[in-house]
Amino acid sequence: MSTYHYPPSPAFINAEKLQPSPAFRKQVAGVITSIILFLIVYLLLVAASIGLAIICCFIGIKIIVTIPKFITIILGLGLVAVGISVIFFLIKFIFAVAKNENPNRIEIMESDQPELFAFIRRLSEETKTPFPKKIYLSPDVNACVFYNSSFWSMFFPVRKNLEIGLGLVNSINISELKAVIAHEFGHFSQRSMKLGVFTYNVNKIIYNMLYENNSYTSFLNAWGNLHGVLSICAMITVKIAEGIQYILRAMYTLINKNYLALSREMEFHADAVAASAAGGNNVVSGLSRIEVAAGCYNTALNKAGEYLKQQKVIKNMFEGHYTIYNEMASKFKLPVKNGLPEISFAFVDSFSSSRINYKDQWASHPELKERKQHLDLLDMNVAADETTAWNVFKDKDALQESLTVKLYQHVPGSAGMQLIDTNNFNQDYLQEIEQYDLPEDYKGFYDRRYIETADWDFDELTQRNSAYTFEQLFNEANSRLQAFINTCTADIETVKAIKEKKIAVKTFDFDGTKYNREECDTVLEILEKDLAAKQALVKQLDKEAFVFFYAFTTELDVYYRSYKAIEIKYTQLTQVVNNLFEILNPFYQGGLSIEQVNDGISRLKDNHEIQLKKWLQLLVDEEMITTQNNPALHEKIIAFLSKQYAYFHDGSFRNDELNELTNIAVEATDACNDHRFRKYKLLLQQQLDGYYKAAGNTALSA
Repeated sequence: MSTYHYPPSPAFINAEKLQPSPAFRKQVAGVITSIILFLIVYLLLVAASIGLAIICCFIGIKIIVTIPKFITIILGLGLVAVGISVIFFLIKFIFAVAKNENPNRIEIMESDQPELFAFIRRLSEETKTPFPKKIYLSPDVNACVFYNSSFWSMFFPVRKNLEIGLGLVNSINISELKAVIAHEFGHFSQRSMKLGVFTYNVNKIIYNMLYENNSYTSFLNAWGNLHGVLSICAMITVKIAEGIQYILRAMYTLINKNYLALSREMEFHADAVAASAAGGNNVVSGLSRIEVAAGCYNTALNKAGEYLKQQKVIKNMFEGHYTIYNEMASKFKLPVKNGLPEISFAFVDSFSSSRINYKDQWASHPELKERKQHLDLLDMNVAADETTAWNVFKDKDALQESLTVKLYQHVPGSAGMQLIDTNNFNQDYLQEIEQYDLPEDYKGFYDRRYIETADWDFDELTQRNSAYTFEQLFNEANSRLQAFINTCTADIETVKAIKEKKIAVKTFDFDGTKYNREECDTVLEILEKDLAAKQALVKQLDKEAFVFFYAFTTELDVYYRSYKAIEIKYTQLTQVVNNLFEILNPFYQGGLSIEQVNDGISRLKDNHEIQLKKWLQLLVDEEMITTQNNPALHEKIIAFLSKQYAYFHDGSFRNDELNELTNIAVEATDACNDHRFRKYKLLLQQQLDGYYKAAGNTALSA
């Protein structure tokens, strides 16, 4: 018996709006043209290679017959091999199969999930699309259509598979699940999917010829090493192949660029299909939730990585993901309905404050803002069914736990590690949140940054009187300054990339005005001026805040001086570790001569290791790392300080020693940064407590 109601569809559907748009048809024409051009060029190359093979075989056999000596036989066979090898280079892709593999996905049967299959079957009927060949579940916050492709799939139908991520199911309601799957079915129904298969395979063919030729190169090296004459023939073959690759690079760029443009139009069309089945409003709300939930899922994965270092594994990743998802809602004061945060497009868009806008010709998906604009124009909406998407699944907990086990399948010994259940995960995560949260009274002014005190003159500052009130210092406008600085910094890097042609666009919009690439310096000057002004304002406000709070608690400069000391130490330690990695990185990259290795090891032993050990001893002596706050790292440091590693011996690196050095440097830097944060949080809490105590009030947050 069904435990859910199948979500409704819009009452009125304009069939004309479901037809491919003029832009869609234009991009289809562009893709077809580029594919035809590729086929012409490719057939010409094949014809030329056959002609070359005939000539090489004729000359090779002629030489062998006319002058039957060992050297001429080798030369003749070499020429024959040149001709055959070039043809093989051009046709080897016919035998290749490109498999779409995700080691974390599992196939499910209708007997396992009858309600899910019934839900999907009804949706396939509603959208008039074929039922998937197979249905898979994965851990991701995603759903997709996939298939294995080969040369022959360009000409024969390929049945599509459907993959549904449990991270996705964890994040949306049943109307949004209907919208997401209907979007994927929209891809099923598109005639352009055949073009997609065709273009994918053409691109794969070209890509293989350009970049994946290890086996072919090994083959040439093998017969080239048999004799000096064959080596020359192999070199000739390589040069011919390089010529073919040069031609195909241009084809690869043209086809891929046209297909990515079509792919964006395909997304719009699939959105229209989804809107007709589930409502455009539910498509937008689903996409908005997915965008936020994906970040929460990555946080859960990072948390799992931290547990692994402690030889622990999470029993149910999706319960952890759910905790993080809802904690995020609490942080941003988002309403929660039926256990799911209500995440609007406006909320997601509020984080996109870049002043630079350009159309990325290499983007395969339109931005969320573009998709919403397109869906709003369709005007196909329906009230959402807020029921959780889990209602169409059977044995939710078992599914979640089995997919969690999948995530750990490549971790040696994970089966015997300590299990972290949901209660322990929640407790650990909420404690971590509390540990790193700053007082809310500041309205986020100090969040995601540190106060820069390097140039502060405390004696001068303590003599000043504040001209500010608490509300003038800590308000919404000032709290947005750091976000502006971050965005401005990112915009500067974007414009530099456009200027250096790393982003292949000729024009872009800045603050609503169109600019050419040649005008990048003008925009950079504006951005850098704005950035400097806001950075200066933040520094000024930090000083003014100190002056303001010092009037209420004269011991405040002690906390600031203590914080300044650790800030300086952290900066110095970071420089020591960065210098160390400049020596270590080339060792991992390879390609060094024995002289370069010995020189690097000498500099490592005579300078950088000594400097690091001094800092490790300091971190222990000053109790930044103790047996109480970080027992595992403390034990590692004490052991490392007494060791004398060689790092390189008998012509080979000692990877265990290098890895221990690298790990201890990173962990020590992280521990120092944690100590810095604790000092930072302490001084912020002390100045707030002093203010409220002197004012006779109670702090709004502790």
